[in-house]
Amino acid sequence: MQVIGTKETTNFNAFRDHVSKALKTRKTKLSATDKNAILNAVSWYADDAEKVIASIQRFNKGELEDLSKGLGCNIDELGDFGLYVQPDGSYLTYESSADLRDSEAVPLKDSIHRYFKAEVKPHVPEAWINLDTVKIGYEISFNRYFYRHKPLRSLEEVTKDIVALEQRADGLIADILGVKTSDLVEAV
Repeated sequence: MQVIGTKETTNFNAFRDHVSKALKTRKTKLSATDKNAILNAVSWYADDAEKVIASIQRFNKGELEDLSKGLGCNIDELGDFGLYVQPDGSYLTYESSADLRDSEAVPLKDSIHRYFKAEVKPHVPEAWINLDTVKIGYEISFNRYFYRHKPLRSLEEVTKDIVALEQRADGLIADILGVKTSDLVEAV
């Protein structure tokens, strides 16, 4: 804290670099887990903050074509998958905030990318598809396929069963309710 100071900033990228340089200057080695624990303890999400860069990647033309083909999109649509082209030709990926993360159930016959462009992107323009968390499979509604409706018994049937149970319980319910057993039978 003496080296870094207590000034607040909205640029986590610069703050992270500053902490890394301070640790390196002091020859302090921390595991990635410990370093992230410290950074998370002294930082928080802010709407007005700069986006947090996860990595910068460079691709040649062949790699870009293979990548876009594998994702089922055009090269100019890689931003939908979290790869944002920069003026120098590199691609940035940003860290996502766990608080802002969401998931969608996409119909199996639909394309994830098509669904994303039609149903998510218009409402959350900065969203992207994180393919590392995509799970493809079926969701079976057991109620829809296996539930069979059974009509409820009539009030008279239920009342008779309660009276029969009361008679077997030797008037326990009548004692609890403070009424005579004969009054319960007459009510039926």
